[in-house]
Amino acid sequence: MNRSTMVRGSAPLLALTACLAGCTGQQAGMALAPQTVAPMRPSPADGLAQPAAGLQIFTANRNGRSVLAFRATASGNVAPTVRIAGSNTTLRDPDSIAHDAAGNIYVADDGGSRVAVFGKGANGNAKPSRMIGGSKSRLGPTEGLLVDPFGNLWVSDYANNAVTDYAPGAHGNVAPADFISGSNTQLNVPTGMAWNTHGSGALLYVANSGGASIVGFGAGAAGNVAPIVSIAGSNTGLSRPFALAFDSTGRLLVADETAGVLIFAPGATGNVAPVATISPFISADGIVTDAHDNIYVADFSAKAIEEFPPNADGYWLPTRTIKGHRTTLEGPNFLLLQ
Repeated sequence: MNRSTMVRGSAPLLALTACLAGCTGQQAGMALAPQTVAPMRPSPADGLAQPAAGLQIFTANRNGRSVLAFRATASGNVAPTVRIAGSNTTLRDPDSIAHDAAGNIYVADDGGSRVAVFGKGANGNAKPSRMIGGSKSRLGPTEGLLVDPFGNLWVSDYANNAVTDYAPGAHGNVAPADFISGSNTQLNVPTGMAWNTHGSGALLYVANSGGASIVGFGAGAAGNVAPIVSIAGSNTGLSRPFALAFDSTGRLLVADETAGVLIFAPGATGNVAPVATISPFISADGIVTDAHDNIYVADFSAKAIEEFPPNADGYWLPTRTIKGHRTTLEGPNFLLLQ
């Protein structure tokens, strides 16, 4: 949550929000990691599998008060193909984004307690097709949205260390279908989430921005339940994990606001080291992979979206970078491909 909105809560909440992506985690001027491991290596696009034609990369462009999309093959100072912004959208500082199988886009403001849903193809000063939120919803304040393969909407609540679940098609002031909350959950300022279908069963993974950890819950988890997976400890390199994604091999990719991109082996749990890292980033706040496992990263402070090949590790130059005044990128956060 950003500095201008920090005054809306009480003193305890202010102390909590001081550690979130919208404030200290997304400051300009954060020191880069020293380049002592290896020099930056170019990663030319020649020979790499290209994204599918027509694929677009969406981002919640928080400081630009918009949702933007670019062609996945875009590079340089290019204009977005989609820009959802304006008074009709109800968006103030869009921070979280997700989508469902039908192509609907779900958006929440920074620390928001409502989710706006836009139909496929929405552009311009568009009205949401529906809104989710209200006194019954127990929704937010959030910095993370996810729609699972069954159409359920999952929303992280960083202030109350909870994750709430809403049924497909939820509309208006509706109660959650389920929630995960309590001391057993190990949730600690939860933000981004990802759904892992690799292995023996589907798991919901949650980034603990306040706990330097990642926890995973079974598909039917509810209440004060312990996670099945917990990645935490000095070997992990985790500092402020914010956004999560899985590639086609089951590797877990973590956008960490201070550590860059950390990649963990399929099935990783415990105090384990990542199998690869990509750095440096001033503030990595969004991550997604395509069908060829190309990696896209939102760099909040650099006002850029960068692409890396699946084998990127260490100090690696991006294959493509979307950046410049024509992009209107101003603090891009979570990413999705559609």
